[in-house]
Parts: sequence; structure tokens; C-alpha cells
Amino acid sequence: MSRKRPRSMPNPNACDNAKPFKIPAQQPARPFRAARGQLIKLLSMLLIVGNSSGARSETAAEMDWQPRNLLTPAQLQLLKPACHGAYVDPFDNSPAPDPANTLIEIEAGSADMNETHIELGKGVRVQQGPRVIQAEHMLFNKATEKAAMTGDVYIRQAGSLITGESASVNMVGNEAEFTNGSFVAHETHMRGTAGRLAHEASGKLVLEDGTFTSCEPNDKAWLLAGKNLTIDPESLQGYGRDVVVYVGGLPVLYTPYIRFPIGNTRQSGLLTPSIGTVDGGLDIAQPWYWNIAPNQDATITPRYVAGRGAMLELEYRHLGYTSENIVQFSTLPKDSGDEDNEALIASGDETLTSHKDETRWLMQFDHRGGFQQPWYSDINYGEVSDIDFLRELPAASFNVANETYLTQAARFGYDFTNWHVSANVYNAQNLLVDVDDSYRRLPQIQAEGNYRLGDFGTSLYHEYVHFGHSDTHRLNGNTIITGERARIDYQLNYQRDASWGFIRPSMGVQGMSYQLDQDQLRSDADNKPALSTHYASLDSGLVFENSNGQQTLEPRLFYLFRQYTDHKALFNVTDDGQDVNFDTSPLTFGYDQLFRKRRFTGGDRLDDANQLTLGLTHRYFRSNGEPLWDVSLGQLFYFDDRRVGLNEESDTSQESDIAGQFSASLSDNIRSLGSVQYNPKTKKLMRASYGLHYTNDNWLFNLGYRYAREQQLATGDLSQKIDQLDLSFFLPAGNQWRLLGRSFYDIDEQRELETFIGFEYDSCCYRIRTVARRWLDAQLALTEDDRPYDQGLFFEIELLGLGSSGKRIENLLKDSIFGYDQDR
Repeated sequence: MSRKRPRSMPNPNACDNAKPFKIPAQQPARPFRAARGQLIKLLSMLLIVGNSSGARSETAAEMDWQPRNLLTPAQLQLLKPACHGAYVDPFDNSPAPDPANTLIEIEAGSADMNETHIELGKGVRVQQGPRVIQAEHMLFNKATEKAAMTGDVYIRQAGSLITGESASVNMVGNEAEFTNGSFVAHETHMRGTAGRLAHEASGKLVLEDGTFTSCEPNDKAWLLAGKNLTIDPESLQGYGRDVVVYVGGLPVLYTPYIRFPIGNTRQSGLLTPSIGTVDGGLDIAQPWYWNIAPNQDATITPRYVAGRGAMLELEYRHLGYTSENIVQFSTLPKDSGDEDNEALIASGDETLTSHKDETRWLMQFDHRGGFQQPWYSDINYGEVSDIDFLRELPAASFNVANETYLTQAARFGYDFTNWHVSANVYNAQNLLVDVDDSYRRLPQIQAEGNYRLGDFGTSLYHEYVHFGHSDTHRLNGNTIITGERARIDYQLNYQRDASWGFIRPSMGVQGMSYQLDQDQLRSDADNKPALSTHYASLDSGLVFENSNGQQTLEPRLFYLFRQYTDHKALFNVTDDGQDVNFDTSPLTFGYDQLFRKRRFTGGDRLDDANQLTLGLTHRYFRSNGEPLWDVSLGQLFYFDDRRVGLNEESDTSQESDIAGQFSASLSDNIRSLGSVQYNPKTKKLMRASYGLHYTNDNWLFNLGYRYAREQQLATGDLSQKIDQLDLSFFLPAGNQWRLLGRSFYDIDEQRELETFIGFEYDSCCYRIRTVARRWLDAQLALTEDDRPYDQGLFFEIELLGLGSSGKRIENLLKDSIFGYDQDR
């Protein structure tokens, strides 16, 4: 609904009783010119005061507030759905005036000038373009260069507005003071009041007995009030003494001193706390943001976890010309110990470990370098004091997910004209109790050259790796083989792509050699095995279009030959029958795998092949050329057995499963995709996945399904059966409410893997998120039936314009709800 202008507020576009100011005939011309020059100087000073406002006023807000139904389409585009209107500057589209060329208009109902004073009354209005000063009365002292204004003082500058019952200005000291002042800043959506509002010579605005908020008129959902508040318009920072933060009219925080940001600009200050409960215990974190420099910042977060004690989290970020760096650290100096865990341990539960009285910590360092450079660097290092840290104390203020391992890797490289050279070190801290540690690569050096001459090209790949291992967590006492490996892969290829299709033949040679640590091998085992093979492939496809170009039929043929080479030197090389395998595993079978030149990832097997793939793709396009759907099916046909595997077993099947995939854009907002793997011999579905995604400006809905039949792997083990349904959503329930949630359910085990439900409320000046979550703790799973659940209730509030909240719920939503955007 529209609001009436208060009777006490002057009309910004007229002065009801004012007349054009005219100098009486008896006044000499020279004093008028001098007076006009001083008025111009006075105007300039007052405009500085108006421009330095970093906040807004109740009365001014009433005047500049426009309800939603009166806003233009362009203004509505910038308005959040939860907002009922906006503060609108009436001179928003006016160009900034040039003081030397813009006419100054002065109107007053009366005027009196003498040698010492200039007095204007009965409604005074001074305007220069969009800059306006109004008051009932103005008195200017020529000697002291001070001006006094009374009667609804009104000063407007583009983007800001200040009002007061009276005002005094010291033009020499560049200072001004308002009584019962109020202020509005349209762009930052801030408003406020003060019993005494002073503009200092430094440009800062000082509020005595002042308040400010970003809420709409007559809405005091949150309010910051203090006996002394200072707003720095240049740095957009605020300072306060004896400050109380009110939420819903109730005082929720008192502090003798506070430093806070103004608006959405990155500024130092307190952020709103993150509050939650985990297994019934309180978990509260209060972040403080430190804007160190334009390219550096830090977040310092004291935190208290019931049953554990007080802890501290730190995050430091640095952005350079060629690199970015993030350091994260969390520590609990002395764990008080969880009572429930201690009781279970005392009862004989061997899956739990006591960390009582221990100092526990987490450290994460991420670095990316080489922006716009031929070189690059990439470091990702994470480490925790114990494997239970992330499960029991997940970070509240930065994004370190509940991982099963933490990567400790660094990579450096350089791009030459035709060569790429890199060096890599890799390790991982394992956080699972029933999985062996992975190999360390210390170091891994790679060099790859690529040359092209027309449609012909060549690739020259070289790699050297030293594999080390920490055997402190190896399973069942098995021997861990360590050593070095060198590989080469030289390839010559031809590539011809055209509108009718493509043809891509290639041929190459591969080789690898080892230097294994002899003390871990059988006495008769070869510690320097070397293997090589050659290969050739032909990949080709045709594109058939119908007459209107809306449909295509694309058959594809891929032939691969790889010469068999005996791998017996890599099998059964230790006394307990271990095979050489540092980093190799089978590739997951799917449609894309039908056209790959290898069956394995890693470099410990030179697989053999004599096979043909037949594939077919159908695409359908809308009349505007946008894809509507595409469907692909394919199958592999083997002419020889596959004699090379992870172990000494051969694969004698003559054909692969039928693999397919599809994607469809059902509308501008709905997308569907999936894959399927079917065994024609057993007539059984082996794998399937399906995803449905719906999104628009306010809606987000995801449905996912995954299925995988239990089957024997190349390692001889049985794969885990997967039959899971995943539903997530972020849905509006009115302009201000959003419902959010996820249900991740294992149909085969008939148990939930993760479930959370919550809501988000956006009132235009603050946002609340609350989530109740229950999730399966997979890290302690020694048997399928022993998996415990963790559960918690999390709450975050964000006072818009004052600071952002913690990241726990935000990170959960981004990780769990596909397509979620925190700015939606």
C-alpha cells in the first residue's frame, strides 16, 4: 500500500510558500555577488554532509519508500521476492552536475542581508541539479562562515538523504551537526536515526544515541543501537561503543565495543553466529571477519561444543596477481571427551577411540598459481590430528567436507610451445579404519609433447614415479611392495572431422619398466621387470540428417588392437603372493568406455585387445536448433580373450553388456538424463542411473536413482550392490519462505543414508535457515549392521547489510542439493 508523506517533511519538488529570490533594488550589486559566492560555498559544504551519509532515516524512508506496485519493471528486476518495496532516489537517473556549469536555483519566502549575515526564511530551497537543500529558515554568518538552519532541514544528494529538526555547519572546519537527525542511503538499503548527528572534518558520521538497520520502514526485525556509533563512508565500516543488537525488539547482544561492515561490501566486523545441536549438545560458533587488505582477509571463529569444550577456527585468504591461497586451521586444545562415547568404550566397543584430554586439530592449505602464465602450481594439503576429527567436530566456519581421506598433494608444471612438463607429489591421510592406505607418489614427473602437421599429429608421453608407502595401517600383515616405475606412450594419429562425420586412425607403442625394492620380494622374483606392447585403433562415425535438419542418426564404429604381452613378472612376487599394482584399477563400464583405448586406469598393466565397438546415437532438435534429446546405444564384440588383468585370470566373454545413455531437455526448466547397462545373455539389468532436474528462479527439485547389481570384479572380489534413491528440493512457500530438504535412501538395506529437512525465511533485511539432519556414519563401519547414525539441529541467521552467517548449512545445501546457489 502506498504511504502518505508526513506533514512535517518538506516536499522535495516544491516549497509551498516560497517565491523566487530577488534582491531588492536598493541593494548594491557587489554585495549580492559576494553573497552568492558564499551561498555556493555553503551549498558545496552541505552536499558533502549529505554524501557522507552511510545510513537512513525513519521519516526520510517514509518519503523515499516506494511499494512494489509503484516500481518500474527495471526496479522490480533488482528487488528480492521477499521485499515489499524499495527506497527510490527521485533523481536516480539524473547526471551528476558540473558545479562550474550547472545553474544554482535559490528560492525563499523572505530574505535579509547586511554586512555580517545573510538570512533566508519562510521556506528556503537551494537546488543545483539533483542536489537539494531545504529548511524553514537559514542564517549565514559571513565572519565566522557558519550557517544555522532550522525547521525540517532537508538535504538531498544523489543516492542519499539527511533530515533533522535543525542543523549547524562550520564551513571553516568542514563540520556539521544535526539535531534529531535521520538518514537514508538508497543503494545500500540502510536507514537510521540519531539524537545528535555530527559530520566530522575527516568525513566520518557520528551518531549519539543512534540506530540503524537495513529493514523496511516500520520494520525493526533487527536494529543496532548505541550511545556512540561512527560510520566511515570512505571505508564503509562502522564502529560503536555501548552497542546493543536487537532482534525482534529483544536485546540479544551487548558489547562495549564493536566494529562492523556497512552494506554488502567486504568489511571487518562480527558476523552473525552459527548455532546448532549435535546428538543433543549445543554447538555455537561466532565468526569475526577481518578485511586485512583488498586482496587479503581472514575469518576468526571462536566455537564451543558441548561435551568437547572451547575451540578456535581460523581461515586466511590471499589473492595475488598470479595465485590464490587459502589456509584453514581448527583446534580443540583439550577435548573434554564425549560422555556417550566414553561409556561405549568402557563397555568394550572397539570401533570407537577415546580422545579425552587430547589436543585435536585440523589443517587445510589450498593454493592455485600461474594465472595468465605459462607455468602453474597447485597445492592441496589437508591433515587432521586423528581419523575421528571430521566426524565428531566438522568445521563450522569453512568448507572442509566429511571426507574419507584428506589429500596431501602438490603439482608444478610448465607449458612450452609443444611440450608440457610437470612434477607432482601425492599422499593421502586415510580416515577409514577398514581400508588400507594408498601409495605415496614421491615424486611423479611427467613430460608430454604434442605436434601437429595438418590433420596428422603425434603424442610423446613420458612418466617417472617413485611409489612409497606407510605400512602402519596395512591390513592382515600383507607385504607392501614399493619401488619405481617408468613409462612411455608414443602415438601417431590422424584426425579428419567434417559435417558428414569423422575418421580418426591412430597407432602407437607403450612400454614400462620397474626398479622394485628387493627386500620385499621373493628371492627368485625379478626386481627390474620391463614390458612393452604396440597398438592401433580406428574410430569413425557418420552423421545422417533428415530433410529439415531436426533429427540426426549417427552410427559409430571403433576398432582397437593391442598386442598381448606376458605380465607374469608382475604376479606373485612376494612370499605371501602379492602382485605389483601401485595405482591400477578397472575403468567403470559405461557407454563412454566402449570407445576408450584402455580398460584400466593407472600404469601397471598393458592390456591386450582385439575388439570392435558398434554404437548408434539419435538426436532430435527443436525448430530453434536447441537440443531436445539424444539417445545412444552401443556394444563391444571381442575377437580374442583378454589375457591381461589385475591378476592372472583371463576374460573369455565374446561380447560386452549393452550400454546406453540419454539426456533430454523436456522444457527450459526440466532436464532429464540417465544411463543403462544390460546383459543380453543373462537378460539382467546390471547398472542403471536416472536423474531429473527442475529449476527456475525460485524452484529447485532433483530426483536421482542409482542401481548396480552385485557382480564379481576383476580382482576376484564381489562388488557392492547399489539400490539408492535420492530426492532433494529447495521450494518456495510464499514470497518469504523456502522449504529445503533431502532424503537419500538405500532401498536394498532399507535404511536412510542421509535425511534433512529445514526452512529458510527471508524478510528482506534478514535471513534465517534451520535444518534438522540425520546421517549415517560410514567412517566407523566395520560391519554393515554396526553403522551408527549422527544427528543434529542447525540454525543460522544472517542480518542483511550487517554481516553474513556461518557456512555450515550453506555448505550442506551446496553439497547435497544439486544446483543450489547461495545467492538465489
